[in-house]
Amino acid sequence: MKVVLVGPFWFPRGSAASARMRNLALGLRDCGASVHVLSMAPRPRMVDEVATPGLAHYEGIRYESVAPTSAATLGWRDAERTVPHLRRGLLDQVRWFSGLYASTPFACRRLDELIRDGECDLVFVYDRSALRLAPLARVCRSRGIPSVLDVTEVSEHLKGRLSLLYWDFAVGTRTSPSLFDGHTLITTGLADLYRTRGCERMLVVPALESWPPQPPPAPTRRDEFRLAYVGALQPRDAPELLFEAIRVLGRSAPSVRLDVIGQYDGTERGKHFRRLCDLDPDLRQRVRFLGTLGDLALREHLAGADGLVLTRRDARSEALSFPTRLVEHLRGGRPVFVSDVGDVSLYLKDGRDAVLLHPCDPEQVASAIARVVSQPDRGATIGANGREAGARAFDRRVHAARVLEFGSRLGRAEVAA
Repeated sequence: MKVVLVGPFWFPRGSAASARMRNLALGLRDCGASVHVLSMAPRPRMVDEVATPGLAHYEGIRYESVAPTSAATLGWRDAERTVPHLRRGLLDQVRWFSGLYASTPFACRRLDELIRDGECDLVFVYDRSALRLAPLARVCRSRGIPSVLDVTEVSEHLKGRLSLLYWDFAVGTRTSPSLFDGHTLITTGLADLYRTRGCERMLVVPALESWPPQPPPAPTRRDEFRLAYVGALQPRDAPELLFEAIRVLGRSAPSVRLDVIGQYDGTERGKHFRRLCDLDPDLRQRVRFLGTLGDLALREHLAGADGLVLTRRDARSEALSFPTRLVEHLRGGRPVFVSDVGDVSLYLKDGRDAVLLHPCDPEQVASAIARVVSQPDRGATIGANGREAGARAFDRRVHAARVLEFGSRLGRAEVAA
């Protein structure tokens, strides 16, 4: 089968959307599909990529950027600087979204060319914008090519109902049942929601990763127990809960330390939590703010941690989504501490594969972490079990095979109709 993936994500690196599309593309390739990726995002220049416009290749996958705005125009050097830079200035945001919306006719034209040339049997779209979704869906419908929309979250976290962007995304999430032939949803909760919106042909596809065989990591054997958090201290990560739990741990497990890694420098959230820790003696000696790390440095730091923590707030938007960082953390083989929100408990058993944290009570969060720290192996067995559970639940090749079968059924349904 020849599959085209299209949407406003970078490829092959970038945000969570990029990681999901990259893993899906690699899984499809491993299952024998031909994969072509059309990126609608203004494209940052990658340090190991030849700066040549047009078609490029990544591990057997063809990809190209159809965005009319170049990295040079935006003044970006690499993907790591792009996101924090985008979040700082209104002008950068205007440039970014202008590039996204202006790419729509280019994406439609290129998609139509691929279909006419016999290079497309199935179109897989990742987006929420009604203004971008509708033209892409029309191209597929006019050419008789089955189309699938991938849904990973709702738009409830967007602020400002006076914003045109809010309404564009809101309309996109509500009109997609009539635009696409099928939907893949990242959680069972989203599947239930889209069923109420009239969707009948759906497939739950959780977070995706590769699981190469490797031995479990050796214990660090240091006296202190270092937890690592990776994120931007967004409200969805319940940072207040995390810092309060670390404060409480000072009484029951004084050896616990927290490293905070992510793109929060220069943001109001980052400044707020830095001040909070600076003013609190208990937090000041237990929390380190490391900011943004490069890919290699991040991997090395996580491999050297004693545990990885991912708190999430107990809200509808988080219950309907799924933390892709959880799957990345499970791969490392260290014990993972994650809030029990949404579908997490469908894949991981508390105390065996991971430590499932109470999503609201810092005392209970601290108690759960302290129990693992006090164990003779300090959670090594949980880390090893978590890696095995992740391999069973989130292997990208397994789910890519399901996507191909789902797409083939959609194609047969179109012929029958």
